[in-house]
Amino acid sequence: MDELLSTKEMGWILAKSPEAVRRMIREGEIEGVRVPGAIRVPKAEALKAARQRIEAEAGRKVSDRELERLIDEVISTNEGGA
Repeated sequence: MDELLSTKEMGWILAKSPEAVRRMIREGEIEGVRVPGAIRVPKAEALKAARQRIEAEAGRKVSDRELERLIDEVISTNEGGA
């Protein structure tokens, strides 16, 4: 998992569009950082948001290691299908 994720990658994790992720950043729901020509989501923020989504939907706790593995899998799957 990279230290910064694109809004597209974060959208894959949250099952939202990149624009919805940018809106969430603008509204302060998640943290984002501006880099030249783009907005990125820090790894720690991606882990936090993914944990909230998974624990709410699955009703179980997940470790950081498991979260990173799941995030890597989601990104890899979506990049392969893109």
